[in-house]
Amino acid sequence: MIVKSSKVIEKYRGDQLPDIDLDFPTQRRNEVKKYIIDKYGIDFACSVSTFSRMKLKTCLKDFAKVKGLPFDLMNKLTKDIDDQVEYTWGDLFNYASQSKRLFKFVQEHPDLVMLTKHALLQPKAASVHPSAMIIVPRVDDHGNEMNIFSWLPIKEVDGELVSEWEGKYIDKGGYLKEDILGLSQLDKFKEIIELIKENHGVDIIVNDIPFDDQEVYRYFRRGWCEDVFQFGTAGLMNYCKMVKPDNLEQLIAMTALFRPGAMQSNAHQDFADIKNGKKKPKYDYGMEKITENTLSLYAYQEQIMQAVIVGGLTPVESDILRTTIKKKDFKTLNSYGEKFMTGYSKLLKDNKVFPNDEIHDEAKKVWDKLLAFSGYGFNKSHAAAYSIISYWSQWFKVNYPLEFWTVSLNNSKESEIPFRLAEMKKTGVDIEVRPPDVNLSDIHFTCNKVEKQIFFSLSKVKGCGDVATQNILNTRKEHGKFYSMEDFIDVVPSKVNKTVIERLIISGGFDIVENINQPKDRKKLLKKFLESRGVELPEQYKTDDAKENSFWISEQKLLTGFGEINYESMLENAITNKRILKNYIDAFGFQQAKEGTEATIAGKLIYYDERKIKSGTMAALKIECNNELIVFLLWPDMYEYLNEDWAKIKGKHIAINGIVKKYKENKTVNSNDRTRLFIIQ
Repeated sequence: MIVKSSKVIEKYRGDQLPDIDLDFPTQRRNEVKKYIIDKYGIDFACSVSTFSRMKLKTCLKDFAKVKGLPFDLMNKLTKDIDDQVEYTWGDLFNYASQSKRLFKFVQEHPDLVMLTKHALLQPKAASVHPSAMIIVPRVDDHGNEMNIFSWLPIKEVDGELVSEWEGKYIDKGGYLKEDILGLSQLDKFKEIIELIKENHGVDIIVNDIPFDDQEVYRYFRRGWCEDVFQFGTAGLMNYCKMVKPDNLEQLIAMTALFRPGAMQSNAHQDFADIKNGKKKPKYDYGMEKITENTLSLYAYQEQIMQAVIVGGLTPVESDILRTTIKKKDFKTLNSYGEKFMTGYSKLLKDNKVFPNDEIHDEAKKVWDKLLAFSGYGFNKSHAAAYSIISYWSQWFKVNYPLEFWTVSLNNSKESEIPFRLAEMKKTGVDIEVRPPDVNLSDIHFTCNKVEKQIFFSLSKVKGCGDVATQNILNTRKEHGKFYSMEDFIDVVPSKVNKTVIERLIISGGFDIVENINQPKDRKKLLKKFLESRGVELPEQYKTDDAKENSFWISEQKLLTGFGEINYESMLENAITNKRILKNYIDAFGFQQAKEGTEATIAGKLIYYDERKIKSGTMAALKIECNNELIVFLLWPDMYEYLNEDWAKIKGKHIAINGIVKKYKENKTVNSNDRTRLFIIQ
């Protein structure tokens, strides 16, 4: 774990060593730091300081406070100053030139402006870096015994040794810095593996998982990447459907290319097009082996370093070049460029690849390409490590779906749960997700391996907080399972109050114990409970809508984020148009529908956007259908024909028909002259 020898470092490249980044489960990161201290000794390892600095806005506000100027005034004056990382004093005058009030302030307070000049970017507060540590040698270059106090200034913070220097000075001093990073995905893996062991008696060792599971790649190709590490964003899901990856190398390339720099130059699209035969790869001479896994494109820093070695640079020079490009040191770049083009030209000439009069131009073209690609080149080892974790995530989803989705839902934000549930349905996995249950649910999501069920957490019910949930669980542990709602009410403590019980009824918490088979039957149970407390059933539960299952499922969904409405049944009860009924497709059917299919979709109108286009006014409707969001584009002719008050319809359940259209990987339903709209609840 090494580290400083200034002579070796200078000989190596005259620049700082790279950081060593290591990812651990977040819950065990402090154990790793303690292990380092125990292994190398308290006198030979320490944490690293970090400093917050005086930024432009901070300087102005802090000095104004000392001067007794009103806080509200400074808030208004500085509201347009960006919170960027680096500033110069001149930035203050740039901002002042764009604001009359700030310009006047600068004119009236020259003393404060001068204080800002001297304080800008100075350290304001010190703290301990959450992950960075260094380990120092026991002897120096001359064999003299050393310890942490001999190497650099050290202080003690809450019993922990911490360097007085922050990271960049640690680098310049020639020390190797290690970042002990916490990665929440590794915590999820731990939970999944423990649950697999509990349910199946199988010990999973992630490093033994094979990388040739074709069902895993099928999930990637379909864009089924909910809660898959790194690939769970909408952009990367669509990119998976574009690339259609077949192996780990392609996942690694996708991780490196789906980044702002590469996307700006359209390299990510080129990779997808070459992979799927829409374009041919164009390999530079001598670089075939270097770029074969990225289909002739340069995606990684390591490829740039290998490529310049082909052109005659040494390995040390190639690494210096990597950092030179990042620093935009054009003088050094030009000198390396000349050396590369000379060496590469000789290679082309010796192998008679191009006519002599074209060799220099070809060498320059390759050099320019390397510079362009290196502007966004990503570290392959980093991309590979993260892509392996991505593959493992998907492997667990494919091979142990019950355990994967139980842990996934446990770790999901409320806004993420509908998307997780929607993908479970898309993949056709044989799992029933159940609402919370007073006898079977816990503080976390739980699963039943025999029935292949996942039960919602009690704590996910809005209004059923941690205290109430823990009281229910404690009572259940002491009393045994509840055999009726009355039994539940009799034995739980008063902290499980009327509101909690009411919400448990609406959420389906008593469905099993009270033999409720239809969500609409919860109304009787709610009425019975409220009357026992001398309270009348609220008006909202006396409406005609409250006689329908869809109403109670919607109420359940408001409290838990979970609930699936039978829209087909709603349509049959609400409309008689046979064509509309015949063409109905649910959310899963919409995903499978081919372009040009006539389709009726149903769901809750959650958003609409009216806009002017050349031919008139159109509207984009967003319809939520059992956790799947479907966009319906209503073009001007039908917009005028329907003539609806969308503000009044928003929040209602509707059915509307049109034609399925596909743009790239995204689908919409578009209006045509047969489009009709029905409010079904």
